[in-house]
Amino acid sequence: MTYPTLVFRGEREGRPELVVNFGVYSGREATEAEIHRLAQRLLEEVDSIEIVSEGRYEFDTQVEATVYQVRVVLPVHADGREGELMPLVADWAHDSIGERSYITP
Repeated sequence: MTYPTLVFRGEREGRPELVVNFGVYSGREATEAEIHRLAQRLLEEVDSIEIVSEGRYEFDTQVEATVYQVRVVLPVHADGREGELMPLVADWAHDSIGERSYITP
């Protein structure tokens, strides 16, 4: 059995992006505060950023799945910096997933 990658490179509408399989590891969507924290960290490295937090529902006759991803769409002029920014995004994901796992009702 192989496990999905936490963060991977992609492209959206000709722009580079980093995709976080957030829900696979957290079982939930990223919170607004977590998204803001990610933006603040990335804005230390690039002058603009687009972050999309999405929930998708996938169905077939045998299985239903809910997928929560966070996509960091980089500006065109940041093309080639994905490798430099990926560890920052992965650190954010690990921190966000880890901090909520210790909260008890």
